[in-house]
Amino acid sequence: MRPSLKTDVLVAVDTALRPTGFVRRGHVWLQDRGDGAFGWLGFGLAGSLDVTPLVGVCFRRYDEVCRALGVGIPGTPVVSVPVGYLMGEKPVWRWVFEPGGDHAGVASSLVGAVVKHGVPYIDKHAKWDALSRELVGKPESLLDFERARKLAIIHVLNGNARAAGEVLKKERERVADKVDVHARSYRAFAHRFEIAFPR
Repeated sequence: MRPSLKTDVLVAVDTALRPTGFVRRGHVWLQDRGDGAFGWLGFGLAGSLDVTPLVGVCFRRYDEVCRALGVGIPGTPVVSVPVGYLMGEKPVWRWVFEPGGDHAGVASSLVGAVVKHGVPYIDKHAKWDALSRELVGKPESLLDFERARKLAIIHVLNGNARAAGEVLKKERERVADKVDVHARSYRAFAHRFEIAFPR
């Protein structure tokens, strides 16, 4: 049985990534940055095979808290962005792999963009102290549905359970009269968080 186009593409991308230090872990690639920090690379896949690379950073200590609270998926980035967003003028958002095409060439171009534009983003965010200060200072940079959860975890990791409690309280008040999925899941998260990390 012949491998699928998706398998061929992922093999080509994996081969092109080897010299960069990114190692495949399931459906993503991680680059060890030391001190429990990892550069993160994931791909959105569509069409015949259009690949949209995303880069980010994840931290072992953040994952451990998420695991203890039963939220998220281990190795999920704390922050991430599409490589195209980082490219400035005339960005390339996706790389197209055609059946029977030059997969190695397209993969090389994709990895070149990751190294040129994505790795500096990882470099900037791979230190916990700097990233946590930035996110606490500019909470609007986080998506609405994840802001309270991420900030509470960041505060508790930085030893400030009181600030975490304030974030939880504010979001709980905001969703108090709502019954949507986010509100219900948030209330359950806040309950587990307060049991795990009492003020």
